[in-house]
Amino acid sequence: MFTYVKLINFKSFKDVTFDFKNGSKGAKHFVSIYGENGSGKSNFVTSIDFLRKSIDSFRMATQTERFQEVIKENEVPSELIEMILDSTSIQKIREKCRMVECEEPTTVEYGFETNGHEGTYTLSFDERFIYERLYYFTGKQRGTLFEIDYRGTNPKIVFSSKLFSNKKVESEIRDEINKYWGKHSLLSILQKEIEEKNEDYIKENYLEYAFDLLDMLHDTTIHCKKSSSSGSEVCAGKPTNVLEDLKEGRIKIEHEALLDKSETIIRDFLTQAYADIKDVYYERKNQAETISYKLFVKKMIGGQIRTISVSNESAGTQHILEIIRSLLGAFCGVTVVYDEIDDGIHDLLLKNVLESMLDDINGQLIITTHNTYMLESIDIKSVYLINVDYKGNKEVKCLDKYPRIQGSNNPRLMYLKGLFGGVPIVDVLDYDSIIYELDTVEKEEE
Repeated sequence: MFTYVKLINFKSFKDVTFDFKNGSKGAKHFVSIYGENGSGKSNFVTSIDFLRKSIDSFRMATQTERFQEVIKENEVPSELIEMILDSTSIQKIREKCRMVECEEPTTVEYGFETNGHEGTYTLSFDERFIYERLYYFTGKQRGTLFEIDYRGTNPKIVFSSKLFSNKKVESEIRDEINKYWGKHSLLSILQKEIEEKNEDYIKENYLEYAFDLLDMLHDTTIHCKKSSSSGSEVCAGKPTNVLEDLKEGRIKIEHEALLDKSETIIRDFLTQAYADIKDVYYERKNQAETISYKLFVKKMIGGQIRTISVSNESAGTQHILEIIRSLLGAFCGVTVVYDEIDDGIHDLLLKNVLESMLDDINGQLIITTHNTYMLESIDIKSVYLINVDYKGNKEVKCLDKYPRIQGSNNPRLMYLKGLFGGVPIVDVLDYDSIIYELDTVEKEEE
């Protein structure tokens, strides 16, 4: 879970901090981020997406090489080439995360909590990575596991004495840093170690806590409509205890309990959210060592309960299912980040869906939204506002920091009145003036 995110010269953020700490209780389990259009809500989600992609930079580089081989043998539209290269190149991703016309380095700092321990991870970059530091649990206390600093004339590489079991492994990692660091981060180098070396080698040669952050990030699910590396929706990571597809698929027989759990949760959600849905169930067929499944609803239509495949339900229902699939991760103890969760869903329906599951989150759910109805029922300590002043400077503030809120006040109405900021200031448009200008242009063209 994330305890805070600090962004400096990152896209539209000059210097802001999203503080998700819940006092001495660690990270908040639910966070809802509000702000006017263009305030930076999606850019915040991109900062998590960037961290997730940075650890997979070697894998993405391999994908880029394979795609370039395909380009040589086939005619590929330039738009597709640009899109794929943007999504598979950590260099391109870094470029898109930099603040426009800014010569200072970009710095991202993430506070996190995993396996009962808190830590911080910092990464600075311009055209390449220039600084990286992981501060985390070392066995008995917290300390710096590693720090790499190439910001000055004298580069510095520092390792905790507990990070490696022997000097040979440390020497090998130093060689990897000399070959790859700057283009890739040390976290991505360690990720490559996990993928290339067997499990026993990793356990014998590294501090057992060194890979906790990597494990947390691989379990983190990110839905980002305006990703730093793609114009389409991205879902990075999936907890192992969540079905690949809620609507239909196939699983091993020993995982049927997962199907039962998903069926119960979906039934609770949809029967509460829709008055005409009376039941939800999986039709199952045993096939040797696997079970094929397909989701159906019993729905009241024209005075009669009828059975319908969920695949034939509305786009809104399909979107609800995708949200539920993401929320299952938050139920299972991992972090879920969802940009524009209200896109295409009725405000009251989304409010009901989220309200029904907040008490069951034991991981972390971070959303961006314009749904103001939730402000009437969720804890104000979970609500964050991005405010933008006339100079374009931004501030992120939790709703409980505003002194005007009292028990009898309605936070939703106060927000819509602009008492907290974070809402657009809309002047009345003079349509007569617009029409006059259009007529003038048309006459001049004639």
